[in-house]
Amino acid sequence: MLYRIGRFAARRSIAVIVGWIILLGLAITGAQLLGGTLVSSFVIPGTESQQALDMLDQRFPAASGGTAKVIFVAPDGKTVDDFQPQIADAVAAVTPLEHVSGVTSPFATDATAQINTDRTMAYATVQYDVATTALSEADNEAIVQAGDAAATDGLSIYFSGVTDPPESAVNYTELIGLVVAFFVLLITFGSLLAAGMPLVTSLIGVAVTSTLITIASGFATISSTAPLLATMLGLAVGIDYALFIVARHRTQLIHGVEPKESAATAVATAGSAVVFAGLTVIIALLGLSVVQIPFLTVMGIGAAVSVVVAVLVALTLVPAVLGLFGRTLIPKPTSRAARRELASVDPTSTRRTMGARWVALVTAKPVITVAVVVIGLVIVALPATSMRLTLPDAGYNPPGSASREGYEQLTDGFGAGFNGPLLVTADISSITDLQPALTALHDQFNGLDDVSSVSTAVPNATLDMAIVSIIPSSGPDSTQTEDLVHTIRDAAPAFEAANGFTYQVTGQTALGIDVSQRLQDALVPYGVVVVGLCIILLTIVFRSLAVPISATIGYLLSVGASIGIVTAVFEWGWLADVMGVAKVGPVISFFPILLMAVLFGLAMDYQVFLVSRIREEYVKTGDPHYAVRHGFIGAARVVTAAACIMFAVFASFVPGGNAVLQPIALGLAAGVFIDAFLVRMTFIPALMMLLGRVGWAMPKALDRVLPNVDLEGEGVREMLAAVAWRPLDGSPDAAGEPVADAPPYGVAAENAIVESAAADGLVAPFSVRAETGALVLVTGAAGTHPEAVAAAITGRQRLLEGHLRVLDQPLPVHAAALRRHSVLVAKPVEADLLPDRLPFGALPPGALSVQERLQREVGEELGELWGTELAAEWIRQLATATASAGVVDGHGSRARARVRLIAVDGTGIPTAHLQHALAVIDAALPLETTLVVAHHGARLEAGPRPVRVIALAAVEPVPPTPPSPPGQAAAPDGPDHPDAPDSPSDDPDRPNPREEVTA
Repeated sequence: MLYRIGRFAARRSIAVIVGWIILLGLAITGAQLLGGTLVSSFVIPGTESQQALDMLDQRFPAASGGTAKVIFVAPDGKTVDDFQPQIADAVAAVTPLEHVSGVTSPFATDATAQINTDRTMAYATVQYDVATTALSEADNEAIVQAGDAAATDGLSIYFSGVTDPPESAVNYTELIGLVVAFFVLLITFGSLLAAGMPLVTSLIGVAVTSTLITIASGFATISSTAPLLATMLGLAVGIDYALFIVARHRTQLIHGVEPKESAATAVATAGSAVVFAGLTVIIALLGLSVVQIPFLTVMGIGAAVSVVVAVLVALTLVPAVLGLFGRTLIPKPTSRAARRELASVDPTSTRRTMGARWVALVTAKPVITVAVVVIGLVIVALPATSMRLTLPDAGYNPPGSASREGYEQLTDGFGAGFNGPLLVTADISSITDLQPALTALHDQFNGLDDVSSVSTAVPNATLDMAIVSIIPSSGPDSTQTEDLVHTIRDAAPAFEAANGFTYQVTGQTALGIDVSQRLQDALVPYGVVVVGLCIILLTIVFRSLAVPISATIGYLLSVGASIGIVTAVFEWGWLADVMGVAKVGPVISFFPILLMAVLFGLAMDYQVFLVSRIREEYVKTGDPHYAVRHGFIGAARVVTAAACIMFAVFASFVPGGNAVLQPIALGLAAGVFIDAFLVRMTFIPALMMLLGRVGWAMPKALDRVLPNVDLEGEGVREMLAAVAWRPLDGSPDAAGEPVADAPPYGVAAENAIVESAAADGLVAPFSVRAETGALVLVTGAAGTHPEAVAAAITGRQRLLEGHLRVLDQPLPVHAAALRRHSVLVAKPVEADLLPDRLPFGALPPGALSVQERLQREVGEELGELWGTELAAEWIRQLATATASAGVVDGHGSRARARVRLIAVDGTGIPTAHLQHALAVIDAALPLETTLVVAHHGARLEAGPRPVRVIALAAVEPVPPTPPSPPGQAAAPDGPDHPDAPDSPSDDPDRPNPREEVTA
């Protein structure tokens, strides 16, 4: 399927490219017409804080709307009392604005502690009738303009609770990431054109994804972080996926493959790995929904959409561009890329790449390498044990932004806990004596440790709910505030027992604590799901237990080290200034689980590309040590380029990024670097070198039940080889060449090996050229099974090796098509009279007469041999098949015989009886019908038909010939040279690797 997609895109390149451009245009238009507003708030259903907020919305709408503060700061030497006229004017200007339900001046009689103790700062409280997230950019700008009008005579104005203007999706640091990616691609390909393709196609994919998310924001609530994460991830995987396909395409061009055919094959081979890698990332991202936190689910879906688009771009747009440029992308024979590729497949070459030197280094002392990597990554991961999580507030916004400045001013003027008030809600619907209940609610929190102030308890209009505001002494992200929340909640049961009603704690700080706890609780089950998925997928792909277990260990090391680095930078402050960290403190709550999801897919990507080449070499040579060193060299360059690009893209989002995205970007950048270079390219080769053959062991019972996954497109290469092999039945011309328009053979085979054609683990290869309408006699010595070959000729038995083409249908590619025009008449057995062997129901015309003649000629003899009923069934099926050869389907040029080949299993039937049966059916068969007979015995004939004999002989299977290591002849120290790749052993007692894998 991937081959057909790639071939269509390469051959219809203009149509595919125009289609993507139209799709992008429609998406941009839809985003402008249907796009909504992104939100920065979080809803966490099921938590105590969210339940309290929901009740607040229902019973206390006046307090449930959004709030903002206009902050007034007096200049040095003055107090806010000196600026009462300006402050009054600002309050008056804000009051009539849209969605403003009330403004409380700091000098109003009902104002509560809106002036700090030294009277250098005051604030006016603005109450909205809608949530802050429902305000438009114009609403926020109107409040800013009204407040700024009071900034006279040295009075400074700041704002809290006002949303900052949206940032641009891409800043200069992200452009630097793209520039770095371009230079990596340029070094990899050595061509400006080839280097630019992955960048252009990935940018188109990112643009489509961003516009789709914008359209979705008009119909659903989407976090403002979702498009940034989708952009970051879509850009990284989009470049990498295109890189894999373009690299495979260029390699094939160097070896002389036609450009459009090369593009299709690249999609079918490298594209299958792209699809696998994309699916793992998508599954991991969609798995975030199990946490049941809506904003995290939306972020996962948005990021998954970006990966889906990146995969679609790689499978369609990239081959279309490759097909459009055609031969322009073929490297010059003298270019560095061409010389490097040709040297890599030349066994006499002494050229040693950096990949060869690196794998020789890390596998020279594999025990030391494994120990150093594991111990080093464990040490790097140690800071992760002290990682703290939070939901970011305005204090995490970029320095210099209006919201960040207002946050810092309130902290300086009113204390660290002022920006993280706790709101306590109480259901007092069952209370009859109101005032004692309100007093008890206030006194419950007054005097607690780390409490700066407690407001009076305020009931709503219907007297069924009361609220209390608590200002902690410590900051919103401090452990003291978290302890205070737990202390207040732990005391709720005792309070309810004493007063007859209970309370709940909410607010931004409590919400952050709840979501952090929810995510921490989900980390272990989500990790089990991801690790389990990792083991299952890799076991299926590599048919090994050691490979998935080692890959999982490496993945966990990468995740732990990445979290440790983020903790050291963002919580401990190491290199925080260099990284441009917005605020040193706890990281956003969903960082660990999001890192696990994304890094899982990327780690599996590198694992597949590296280890699949190692396995390919192991199957060829049977030497696990040689396979590690030689297989690593084949994939190291592309994986290195992919990891460098992804690292550059992720790292470019760290400087100047917002506090939500910064730790995610740094974690992914560190994770990619660690996983690609320390785990996949250092730890895994060394460990596989240590394990040797054990690394490829697989329990036979498990091997039988697991599905086969062709990740490297080997099936596509076999299909192309089978289709390309097409011998023609034509006499050579005067020059000795076959006639170009000659018809194909009816049956043609070359070194074909059929499953079960020989007993005791032997094989029976055969070759044949039989004209259409010939009699193909399949015979053989003891220990062979001609009936298996006859079944294979009809497309009903598996072809293991070699070429077999029947009725111009290459096998096993077109076995289904062959079965529609061929019939296998097998020996009947007691338990199965084979009514489903024929592709039709009722007897065709002429079948009855053939059946009667067969019954007269051989019915009695076969009845004595098999029994009357089974003999009659065999005769009926043979007669039906013979008569069906005369039935024509279609009209005119499309007319075709329903059955064009009949195969008869005649093993066990005496030669004389079988010859009589052949005489009967030959008289009824059209001359163009090919007849195949399996029989142990003398030569048979079928009228004037030419006879072609396939004589099977059971032989030992030929073991694969291991290739000589590159440069072995020139190596001065032979195979023991420390830098030379290991040579496969010539020991004749070495087990066959195909058997060893399932040991």
